[in-house]
Amino acid sequence: MHEYTFSTPCLHAGTIKPVKSNGKHCGKWMCKVKGPRVDSQGMNVKTLYTAPFIGAAKASIAKFLGITVDTVDVTTASSSEAEVMSTPTATTQQKKAAPKSTTNVEFDTGDDDEFANFDLNAAVSSATKQSPYMNNNNPPSSNPYMKALPPHYPKSNYNKSSSRDSDDIVLLRKELASLHAEKDRLNREVGAVKQEVEHIRQENERTKKETEDAKDEKARLKGQVRAIHDEHEKLQNDLNSAKQQQKDMAEKVKYETESSIKNKLKGQIRALQEQRDELKSDIKYAVQKNDDAIKEKSENELKEFVAEKSKLKGRIRALQERYDQLKSDVKSATLKKECAEKEAKAALAKKEEYGKEVKTVKKTLEDLDGSTKKQDEPPAKKQKTGKQVKCGTLVKSMKVTELKEEAVARGIDMKTLARMNKDELLKMLVVGSSCIIKTDAWGEVTSQKAEQLERQRQEEIYRKEEQERKEREKKRQEQREKDRADEVSKQGEFHIISVPKIIHGCKLAETKLLFFHGSPRSYNARCSECRHFGGDYTCEKCDYDICNECFKEKTMTPAEKKAEAKRKAAIENEREEAAAERRRLQEEEKEKHRTMWDPKTHFAENIINPSNKNKDLDGNKSKGFTVWCSDGYGDDGWHSYEGLPAKEFDTTYATKKEANDRARYLFHWKNPWGSAPEEIENDQFNKSTKEGMVTYTVTPDDSTTWTVSVVPDAAFIYLDNARRSRHQHDNYVSAATASSFGYFSSRPALLY
Repeated sequence: MHEYTFSTPCLHAGTIKPVKSNGKHCGKWMCKVKGPRVDSQGMNVKTLYTAPFIGAAKASIAKFLGITVDTVDVTTASSSEAEVMSTPTATTQQKKAAPKSTTNVEFDTGDDDEFANFDLNAAVSSATKQSPYMNNNNPPSSNPYMKALPPHYPKSNYNKSSSRDSDDIVLLRKELASLHAEKDRLNREVGAVKQEVEHIRQENERTKKETEDAKDEKARLKGQVRAIHDEHEKLQNDLNSAKQQQKDMAEKVKYETESSIKNKLKGQIRALQEQRDELKSDIKYAVQKNDDAIKEKSENELKEFVAEKSKLKGRIRALQERYDQLKSDVKSATLKKECAEKEAKAALAKKEEYGKEVKTVKKTLEDLDGSTKKQDEPPAKKQKTGKQVKCGTLVKSMKVTELKEEAVARGIDMKTLARMNKDELLKMLVVGSSCIIKTDAWGEVTSQKAEQLERQRQEEIYRKEEQERKEREKKRQEQREKDRADEVSKQGEFHIISVPKIIHGCKLAETKLLFFHGSPRSYNARCSECRHFGGDYTCEKCDYDICNECFKEKTMTPAEKKAEAKRKAAIENEREEAAAERRRLQEEEKEKHRTMWDPKTHFAENIINPSNKNKDLDGNKSKGFTVWCSDGYGDDGWHSYEGLPAKEFDTTYATKKEANDRARYLFHWKNPWGSAPEEIENDQFNKSTKEGMVTYTVTPDDSTTWTVSVVPDAAFIYLDNARRSRHQHDNYVSAATASSFGYFSSRPALLY
């Protein structure tokens, strides 16, 4: 299992190794990053998961740290350990050397010269001179260790020093190579330290610049806050002054009365009349001087004055109508209140009368109960079926009112009862006979009579209210007609325009100067000739309005009428010609669109309708080119994914050109959604070519991926998920076939 270590110029380091677990990151590489950026995020280690490639790991680390990929130095952990074990000198120096810091610290660059001025050749020559084996002046016989050898060893064995010297030379060469390697490593470390120092210096300069910019921004923001505060105070003062002005205006309007408004309007009318007199005098003077321009201007000012006067009169009439309306409403409300009070008093009286009758009936019932208890007669048997009825008899102790009520219940006329006393009533009603008013049936009759009286009272109230409403409506309509008649009479002075009798027999007035029930008549005017809304001239007596066009037409001579008819006919002809031209251009555009997307203009018949030989996978005996297609969702993390979609066989052709044409036709005109070919064009499909064979791919929004491609016949059966069975996309009709060309799309329809 390979493990790597890495380092960067920005003081970050870590390890890169494969993930050992079988979880969701199984098969990936895990990069553990330590350094200032990770510490600033509040973490000790930042873990990144990448694809199992060194390039992918370096790219992920560089992207996280915001540096370039080539600045990430990656080494194999096992190879570095082997190198350290191979050379004792390197091991000693590595133990003495301080490890790279993973924190943002200051570096001392004062001792960098000792690495730059290191003389490797001098060190090697000095070591050679000091070595006894590299000095030729000292023969092996002078070696003190040889004298100490035992005497039984042959002397010839001690004279063979050439092999030993060669071993020493090899050892020295190895030491020399390790020194060279150590020198290179130290040079690299010095360069890395210099880069780190330069990076830290640049970082400090950037931090200093950002601090200065932050100070400037803070000062600018303080100035803005101060300006906003001043603006706020100014707006607050303006708001207070506006509120005070509004309050003063409200008090001023509050104390203005209707009389003051009328006086003000009268003053304005008087001033306008004076202006009219002055304008009249100016007009006379202009007439005397034969100044047509001044006369026309004066007449326009006079018309404006008349219009302003009419507006003021209309406002006065509207105020008067509003005042009369309020007055009538107050009067009707007062009458309604009085009627309601009368009805309330009548209802209270009726209520008191009903209360007295109820008390009388209750007392009678109590007397009847007392008399029945004193009787010695045995109690009557209970009725087995039907409703229980209260029993009561007529006794002498009953009051005259009760006797009269009993007589009325028995159907005796009230006029006869009015002249009878108690004895006559008892004699007529017979003492001991059954008393009707003491039965439950009579109680129901009494309650029904009370309900009937209440309904009659409510109906009477509704009838009175309806009658009062009709009377008020009638009065309002009469007042409205009266006001309209006054309005018409007052506006009679504006009817000064004489017109031929062929137009109207009366004089007309300009519609903009007239009012209709207080509102400008132009709002409701409708030409009596062409029935279009709007009018320029009006006769209020006849309720006649005419627009300017109809006025001109009626005053034309026969020759002018003929010329006008010709002009209208020419305009109509121009309109019809323009419409015909627009239709022609539309037809040309449709024909152009039809030709552009008609498959018969692009493909041969065997491409649109392939033969049975083309539909057979073995039709060209594995020597042609196969067109295949697939339709399905990709691994987008949203839709269900069950692997690559099936590659279904479409057709086989002998040449690449025919196969490429069939692929284009199948992709655009026989897509699985039944979309028009121009819609597929608008979806920005992808087209690629490999060895002259095309591949089309498109993935609309939230839809499947539709792919059509061309491969050699012999290669098709070796594709992943390749099927020999043919697809069914020919059963769909595209929205842009020869039978349904146009600028619209339709749903796919199956052919049966």
